[in-house]
Amino acid sequence: MKYRIFVVDDDRHYARMLSYRLDKNPDYSVKVFDSGEEVLRHLPGDRPDLMLLDIMMPGLDGIEVLRRVRAQHPDVHVVMVSAQGVIDTAVEAMKLGAYDYITKGQDDLVKLDQVVRNVLEKVSMKRELDTLRSEVTRRYGMGGMIGESAPMRRVYKMIEKTLRGDITVAIQGESGTGKELVARAIHYGSSRKKGPFVVVNCAAIPRELMESEFFGHEKGSFTGAHARKIGKFERAHGGTIFLDEIGELDLDLQAKLLRALQEGELQRVGGNETIDFDARVISATNRDIVQMIRDGKFREDLYYRLFQFPIPLPPLRARGQDIRLLANYFLREYTKAHPEFKDKRLSPEARRALLDHSWPGNVRELKSAVERAILLSDGDELTAADLMLNSGNVISPWSERMTLAEAAERSFAPAQPRPAPGSTHGGDGEARHAVSGIVLGNDSADIVSLEELKQQAVERAYRLCEGNVDRAAVELGIGRATMYRLLKKYQLMH
Repeated sequence: MKYRIFVVDDDRHYARMLSYRLDKNPDYSVKVFDSGEEVLRHLPGDRPDLMLLDIMMPGLDGIEVLRRVRAQHPDVHVVMVSAQGVIDTAVEAMKLGAYDYITKGQDDLVKLDQVVRNVLEKVSMKRELDTLRSEVTRRYGMGGMIGESAPMRRVYKMIEKTLRGDITVAIQGESGTGKELVARAIHYGSSRKKGPFVVVNCAAIPRELMESEFFGHEKGSFTGAHARKIGKFERAHGGTIFLDEIGELDLDLQAKLLRALQEGELQRVGGNETIDFDARVISATNRDIVQMIRDGKFREDLYYRLFQFPIPLPPLRARGQDIRLLANYFLREYTKAHPEFKDKRLSPEARRALLDHSWPGNVRELKSAVERAILLSDGDELTAADLMLNSGNVISPWSERMTLAEAAERSFAPAQPRPAPGSTHGGDGEARHAVSGIVLGNDSADIVSLEELKQQAVERAYRLCEGNVDRAAVELGIGRATMYRLLKKYQLMH
């Protein structure tokens, strides 16, 4: 992109000379104006990177033009051009915001070249910075959110309104709807975007360590505290702290969190020093907090502190054609990272299946379904069978009634003769009774409790997903917080 330079001078001979000199550089685009009034009329629709502005002009002089440019277009760099007798006026102009000044004369053309280079170097650095910021916005701001449906347009409007102030925001929605992405959009679109963005997964932190994670601790404050630790709130100073799964906090910590938010200060565990912090708080939950208040599991006063500006996120099944947009996006992103699959595409049948499915795991489930289908498909077209969906009812590893291994076995095992109604057959041909989807043998020793089956399903999904809790939760069709609770309950997470 060329650098735009305006030359404003009523001396047409001098203006043409400057224009000719600057036009020699192929990176410059130069326009000439012979009065201050003319350039001010032109500015609203066409702003330069640099303006070379004569001081002594009839009508509006250069000083008055400078005042108006600085007031209306402060990002435009202005260099004053003065005659030998008005240098004092040029210095005064610099106090009003001019970048520099040059005097008219052959000896000062060398200075002109240097001043122009200096100004445009600053412009170049700003362009690079703006490019980086736009990339951040694309990845983490609303530019990184995909969706054109009416529910998502409402979400975008609410995000924009949160940027007007520093109010606390609570994002509500089912697991997998993109709550953290919304939180990032708010942070990177706000005045705090240059500060840290600190994420706290309240469901993933053991209860006994939660206070230390939030507020930090001093050395020796408890067994294993070998050094001072800075807490998440302290780290978020000047930025944003995102409290994911806020409904998992116990009542004692809720009280301490409320006090910290009210006072804007905290104390590390085992410490006496009071530490001020300034962080915007964004929380998220997939639980019914109002019902938790009724049940005595969530503090009402904390609710009013955190839920000043609630943003409800729509489930994927309510977003219509956004499902196809997201599926195509995930397909492109995966094939971009794995060029060997670059020819893969969704068949019309697969696109219909995507719209028919109920998506209990929302966007996270859709992403997994598309990536799995890419690997399963034998041809370039992804079929409905590759997606392993069935008209809104899960028949894949996403089902709560089917473990990952069982789903894989059903998907890839050779077709077997259909059993008689009310019974199934094992590999040995022995009839077995189906009770609530659980296969039991004739021997009472084959009967297992639902709790044992649940533990086996959680353990198997966790193992097959190689310890990836989020993916294991999707595989089982349950929320991430529920998965963490079950892992702790069955002592599977260390």
